[in-house]
Amino acid sequence: MNTHESVAALRRSFTRRRSTQLFLGVACAAAIASTAMGGSLAAAATRSPRVPAMTPTSAVVGTGLINCAVATGEVGYSPASISGGTSAETVSIWFKATKCSPASSTTTPVPKSVIGSMSFSAIQGSTCPQLGALGSGTLNLAYNYPPVAGTVIDPSVATPVTVTESGPYWDLAGAVTQGSYPDPSPTTFTIDLKPNVIGGQSCSIGITSEYIARAQGLLTNI
Repeated sequence: MNTHESVAALRRSFTRRRSTQLFLGVACAAAIASTAMGGSLAAAATRSPRVPAMTPTSAVVGTGLINCAVATGEVGYSPASISGGTSAETVSIWFKATKCSPASSTTTPVPKSVIGSMSFSAIQGSTCPQLGALGSGTLNLAYNYPPVAGTVIDPSVATPVTVTESGPYWDLAGAVTQGSYPDPSPTTFTIDLKPNVIGGQSCSIGITSEYIARAQGLLTNI
């Protein structure tokens, strides 16, 4: 075999080895990917679905009246409330009231917490500050939630509920008309909340939300 033939033979041998290495590398990668995918699918197939920490077993309709001593929450303005604003505006209120106690001898059960939410069209539009009569809407109330309790207290609806600015406080007044803890006519509830401007916001640049740190006195006859 001459020199040229030797070189050609070496090249063919090297090419065959290189092709074999590439084939084995691809096969190994495919096997690893297949194993990983199979493991992920197997894990997904055997994973138990999420369920509530507690499954409710009963529901009750609360009766009587409730007082609560503390409330925290938020107020939202859409669009922002700003000096000289003239746009139509929706105001939203969310709060959680705690330290609740019975306000009548017929109250049962006494909830540990009351969640309230409502929204209304602002009478004064998007101007800032909001003063006097602010608007009215429907207040939705839920009890001992979250989390889901073993015995669920049916939620309530209060309508109409008026919202009025009184100094630094907002006064909500109305009557629970449906669901738990209905207000006997002519009894109405009162809720006094104190919205606080979040740092960096003001009437001059616009206010999109405020926080409710506490209540003024009791939330009465909820």
